[in-house]
Amino acid sequence: MLTAAKYILACSSPKIRRAFFSATFGTDVEQWCRLNLDNLVSVNIGPRNTAAETVEQELLFVGSESGKVLAMRDLIKKGFLPPVLVFVQSIDRARELFHELVYEGINVDVIHAERTQQQRDNVVTSFRSGKIWVLICTALLARGIDFKGINLVINYDFPTTAVEYIHRIGRTGRAGHKGKAITFFTEDDKPLLRSIATVIKQAGCPVPDYMLGFKKIKR
Repeated sequence: MLTAAKYILACSSPKIRRAFFSATFGTDVEQWCRLNLDNLVSVNIGPRNTAAETVEQELLFVGSESGKVLAMRDLIKKGFLPPVLVFVQSIDRARELFHELVYEGINVDVIHAERTQQQRDNVVTSFRSGKIWVLICTALLARGIDFKGINLVINYDFPTTAVEYIHRIGRTGRAGHKGKAITFFTEDDKPLLRSIATVIKQAGCPVPDYMLGFKKIKR
């Protein structure tokens, strides 16, 4: 067995090559890389911090919080192609939406940090095998799970930043396949609307001009 010193020596070998991959690349991350990595080489595939053109993106005005449930029920009645990933902002929101949808007769489940590891593993396995059609999750937890073949992403709760939005909808439209993302927004979400609308327009999807005219909020 290698001793701890040998492990450290192996990890610090000049032959080691380190690679960092991300759907977004902020200036703070770039600065960290330049300070901590030697002989840095940056490769960008497409414009930085943009959404994939393989994703059809749509902003859907739902009026208020109660309008979100009505919009979800309307999407279900119109029909959808599973698997579907639904993003919410908190564990409580995930639970609430689950109880709303479970009565609609669709195979839905929820995944969040307060479920046990075994429960989360079972949900992910069922989702991947097609036993679960709609999976509700928090954005934070979903970043650490690799989902393949997602046909539709629904942002039930509006993302707080463009970076978060890009990571969410990046769950669909992968490996050259087409996908769709629908983002609900209410009157209260208007201050955050401009940054998301800009990302959508850059990807070639239609966006009303008035959305791009909102004042840019400060960090």
